[in-house]
Amino acid sequence: MAPGLSYREKTLYASLVAEIIVYGPYFFLHQKNSVNKVAGMIIAIIVLQVVLQLLIAAFTRNRTTDERDRLIELRGYRAGYLMVASLMVIGLAMLWFHTAMGQLHLDNPKIGLHFLSVFFGMLVIADITKTATQIVAYRRAL
Repeated sequence: MAPGLSYREKTLYASLVAEIIVYGPYFFLHQKNSVNKVAGMIIAIIVLQVVLQLLIAAFTRNRTTDERDRLIELRGYRAGYLMVASLMVIGLAMLWFHTAMGQLHLDNPKIGLHFLSVFFGMLVIADITKTATQIVAYRRAL
């Protein structure tokens, strides 16, 4: 990490890197997803985040936050919420469209796993949006 970064910026960059390392292979490299892979990813992201945050906290002297940090955090959560709400509306519209066109076959046993992957992907995109928004806000504040 660069020496000019604050504690909060370091944690955001570490969080973004951890998310890309864990979620990237799931969405881009593997075509056969399963509930076990989702559970494994959740455990992996928790362990990786704990290790990275402990290392950052151990090597950072000034961990104080101020009003600017809280406002940036709120801005990031707002962007993440808007992203998840938008993706849910788009996903539900696509579900309605495919149902209306007769293209959705609920007798397929893999349909539940497909919906799990799609909605999990929406949450991941929203979380990455939240983190990226906070990073951009810190960079603009300088």
